[in-house]
Amino acid sequence: MQGHIATFSSPIRWLKVGAKAIRQNMFGMICVTMVYIFTMSVLGSLPFGGLVAAAIFMPFGTMLIVRATKDAYEGRTPTYGIVKEMVTEPSQRSRQIRLGLIYAAFLLAANFAYSYLALEDMRQWQVANNRLVWSSVWAHMPWAAIIVAFFIFVAGQMATWFAPMLIGWKNMMVGKAVFYSFFGCLRNWMACTVLAIIIGALTVVCGIGSSFLLLALGMSEYSMFVMAPLAFFISALSYGTIWPMWIDIYGDIAVEIDE
Repeated sequence: MQGHIATFSSPIRWLKVGAKAIRQNMFGMICVTMVYIFTMSVLGSLPFGGLVAAAIFMPFGTMLIVRATKDAYEGRTPTYGIVKEMVTEPSQRSRQIRLGLIYAAFLLAANFAYSYLALEDMRQWQVANNRLVWSSVWAHMPWAAIIVAFFIFVAGQMATWFAPMLIGWKNMMVGKAVFYSFFGCLRNWMACTVLAIIIGALTVVCGIGSSFLLLALGMSEYSMFVMAPLAFFISALSYGTIWPMWIDIYGDIAVEIDE
């Protein structure tokens, strides 16, 4: 099995599909996005095993968002039924949980790499009046730790980006899904990078533009009431690109049949 390679202009089409899904059902898309972000945040903040718990939820949450985008784009109201389906079906539940554990391993490896490699630099940081002296931080920035942790994190994202759908919709085993997800992202690195740059630029422009507008209107104290909805909208648009990415790269691949 081999996925397709997206074109340089594909990210624009992915964003258009995500925008149409939001336009078709803005309330449903934003609600699903909020549920995903809130659940990941709550699980991730648990004192013991929070990172692992959030990672285990990730495949289920990804399938929820992808299905919600598909439903909204096709004119249906997004629902949460797919999570129940995956949890109650033993094979799907087991494979998605194992995928979540693989994702957790990448996150823990990135955290460990950063903590280990940054230790000597962080010891050089100075504190005055219970606050970090930023000149000492910049002078001893742990760039090596940041770079290594970043590449481990990106590798984890690549390995699990399409894997929930490859397991859920193409009936793949976990190892094979991780393999094809990783190389699907690698083969489409240019389109994925362009998409990330566009979303990053959109976030910065909207954030700075909104801040200047509120300042000009003398309404800076109400920034939370503008920034929060804007953040959820951009998040919904960002997550809304996963389904069209999947369709372009893996959508017409045949479902695997159990022997």
